[in-house]
Amino acid sequence: MNQENVNINGLNCRFGNKTLEKEYLIHAWSKTWKNIKILLCVDVPIGFLIRADDLFVQGVGANIYYLSYHFFSIIILLLFLFSSNNNKRKYHQVYFLISSIGFMNCGAWTYYFSDLPFPVGAGVLPILIMLYLIVYPFHFINGLIAMIGTSIPFVILLVSQGNMTLDQLPYLLFLPSIFLIANKRNREIDFRKDFYQSKKLEANRQLMQQTLKRYFGKTLTEKILDNDGDLKGDNIWVSISFTDISSYSTIIEHMSPETAVKFLNQYFSAMHDVIEKHNGQIINYIGDSVMVVFGAPQKLEDHEILSVYCAIEMREKLNELNQRWDESEFSRYWKNHGIDAITARTGIHTGSVIAGNIGSDRMLQYSTIGDTVNVASRLEQRNKEFSTDILFSHEIYSSLTKDLYDKAKYQGEINLKGRDTKTRTYSL
Repeated sequence: MNQENVNINGLNCRFGNKTLEKEYLIHAWSKTWKNIKILLCVDVPIGFLIRADDLFVQGVGANIYYLSYHFFSIIILLLFLFSSNNNKRKYHQVYFLISSIGFMNCGAWTYYFSDLPFPVGAGVLPILIMLYLIVYPFHFINGLIAMIGTSIPFVILLVSQGNMTLDQLPYLLFLPSIFLIANKRNREIDFRKDFYQSKKLEANRQLMQQTLKRYFGKTLTEKILDNDGDLKGDNIWVSISFTDISSYSTIIEHMSPETAVKFLNQYFSAMHDVIEKHNGQIINYIGDSVMVVFGAPQKLEDHEILSVYCAIEMREKLNELNQRWDESEFSRYWKNHGIDAITARTGIHTGSVIAGNIGSDRMLQYSTIGDTVNVASRLEQRNKEFSTDILFSHEIYSSLTKDLYDKAKYQGEINLKGRDTKTRTYSL
């Protein structure tokens, strides 16, 4: 939104930008329609009583003009009620203008031309109109038209019948009306300013969200925004995976920096889609390695299973990439070294970690720390010994679904640095 969009016409209270004006009218309609339904619940029975009083008590029903308006106003009401929602939104102002101005004029001129005495009780009608204008969300200009259109006939009628003198008009009618219109104008402008500010805040939030997503992913970004960037440490049970490209140093050795970055971006982009699909949160890229947590910052009931399915699909996605790379310049960098295709190794473990913002006051990074992280990292490295692609602990194995459980192969017990007991390992 540029600066031009904030311009609000001081006369008609409309946005200078047509698109913004349209958005505001659509936004305001939901609240307006609620008010209309409340008003109709009050207006319809009151209108019925007024018409009944006019026809059978006051005796003005003999006036053909008054009867015509009663009939006309009912037709307008029915057309409004049974029109489409879109037409209701577009034309509700027109309907209430016709209703308010027409009703008051018919009433006033009927008394004027019929020489009937103006009933004392009818003196409340101008007051009701003012209240009507206050409650109903007329646009400022429409409210001004309604005020003038309903006031003039009553002024003429009251003055002509001697119920009001000219010097009383400013105090009894004009000053309250001016105050009412000024109030409606200011309220209309305030509503529109609030709407614009909310649009501006939402646009800034979306921009911030899009920017943060590029660095932190969807889940973590939402967590950061919801908590104003304050992600305190939590002790939580999660699954951790590390995935590393095999023979990475050999592959990248003769690549130019531009080619290396292009290659890694293609690889990580494809892996990112798979990780996000399985609700994983990328914690860090370390060279060719990607560290992923399942179960933080968003809690997941089946994070162990998701971590394994994610690793399997990442392997499948890498096979698809290899088919694409075979026809590109990338393949020569590894085929010249006797490597037919790019492969990757994944280590997975589940357990308790501390998750939260870690770093200095000037630079923080959402991360996980603990023995679980170390085990997953070392399992990834031990794939070399077993000639496997995906290696995981017994804790992961015991949580698998039957199809994965049956497919998993036991690789044996191994010693891992920092652990007193041996770790049972399985592969897929």
